[in-house]
Amino acid sequence: MDIKKKILVAWIAFEAFSLCIGLPAAAQIVDRVMFSTAPRAAHVVTPVSPGLTEIIVASNAPFTVLSEGAIGEMSMELTVSGTVNGTAFGTQAQHPGQISDCVMPTAPTQTSLYTATRRTAANRGEVISQAVMIHIKYDPALTPTFVVKTLDQREAKSAAPAMMCNVLSS
Repeated sequence: MDIKKKILVAWIAFEAFSLCIGLPAAAQIVDRVMFSTAPRAAHVVTPVSPGLTEIIVASNAPFTVLSEGAIGEMSMELTVSGTVNGTAFGTQAQHPGQISDCVMPTAPTQTSLYTATRRTAANRGEVISQAVMIHIKYDPALTPTFVVKTLDQREAKSAAPAMMCNVLSS
């Protein structure tokens, strides 16, 4: 065997040996590193009629629904799946957490009406398939503004929580 063949065989043996050591180490690194995406909550606010607004929300993290510009009782309901304008939503969604059926913002500043304890997405899929619908009924004379924020956003952290209606009547 000439020197070139010996170098080539030695190099291939070294590569094979390195591969046997390197793969398990690389696998451990992949197992220990957590890959994650930034928390997001996509939403569409639709004023259906005076006194009724529907918000469709798809999130990969817990979120909160904020209201601004209204004081008074608001009844809330959450639908996990259904159709909106002939398009199905919620086929890959989960219930994001308990919702109070009646809340009351006590100031016209940003108030948290609902705080989800988990994401809406149960499985992978299109955004609309991971969405849930929140129905909010309020005095038709009011014109509140609604937004949805993930819990790590500044607005969500600084908003005052709304009072539950049954607490006020006790």
